[in-house]
Amino acid sequence: MDNLLKKAGAMTAHLDLFQHMLHLRGLLQLAAHMEERGDRVTMVSPDNITLIGAGMDSAESIITSKGAAIASGSAYSVLRGLKGHDAPEYAVTREELKALNARAVSELEASDAMRAFGETLARISAMPAAPVAEAPAERPTRSRRGAEEAASESPAA
Repeated sequence: MDNLLKKAGAMTAHLDLFQHMLHLRGLLQLAAHMEERGDRVTMVSPDNITLIGAGMDSAESIITSKGAAIASGSAYSVLRGLKGHDAPEYAVTREELKALNARAVSELEASDAMRAFGETLARISAMPAAPVAEAPAERPTRSRRGAEEAASESPAA
């Protein structure tokens, strides 16, 4: 168990990477949601996502048909990084959203953070597995009733 805890602890250095990957995945889910609904454009601000297509829907977070939740704050911060400039609101088509995500994935694959993650993964994979402790042998138990029956069967002295 200690070894497993050490392995898990080594992964905590990469929480920012995992969080970034989670937010990128959210944008991919948003693009798929837009395509499913027939939306052409989405407007993303720090506190609102507006989907524009046949109709127009706005919300602080979007729940896709598959149950994924995309929060406006995280979508906004990722788009700010992907677009490379500050704006009060970002407008993106679903095609642009997919292209931005593809570029982000390529950059992520070549990043120092991913390289460090790979090194950590190799290091913890090389750690010997902790031996599984065997369960202590159980002693046979007699129920109270079994003990009473055994006592009644033996002759009284």
